[in-house]
Amino acid sequence: GVLDDERVVAVKRLDGILQGDAEFWAEVSVIGNINHRNLVKLWGFCAGNEHKLLAYEYLENGSLDKILFTSDGELGLVQRYNIALGTAKGLSYLHEECLEWVLHCDVKPQNILLDDHLEPKVTDFGMSKLFKDIHGIRDIDGMGFSKARGTR
Repeated sequence: GVLDDERVVAVKRLDGILQGDAEFWAEVSVIGNINHRNLVKLWGFCAGNEHKLLAYEYLENGSLDKILFTSDGELGLVQRYNIALGTAKGLSYLHEECLEWVLHCDVKPQNILLDDHLEPKVTDFGMSKLFKDIHGIRDIDGMGFSKARGTR
């Protein structure tokens, strides 16, 4: 689609999501505020009674799997390294630098998009998990994980 300001967007329709409205709004709020060069930007959303839509920046070269797994998709060693490094930087930002801990939970070549300079951007946070970091304890399905920010 195209927005009023002429930005081209990729629209994702979320059908049958299991989370309630409160969880959806919390996720949109967190993901909408994430800003990193290796993460796809959420530019808008629409939440009606029947459908929930997310509008993301559109990336010209599509997903990494289309380049990796096609005969004409030759990537050199330097390009592969830069894609791997950019992907790792995006995931590291989600795991280490966000105020709320974001686990992607579905990292695969189909969820790594490439811009016109083959810069990778991690996408598809529909499977993401958001966890509050309270006093260094992150709660995942009732299990506590201790993590001091800045440590490995």
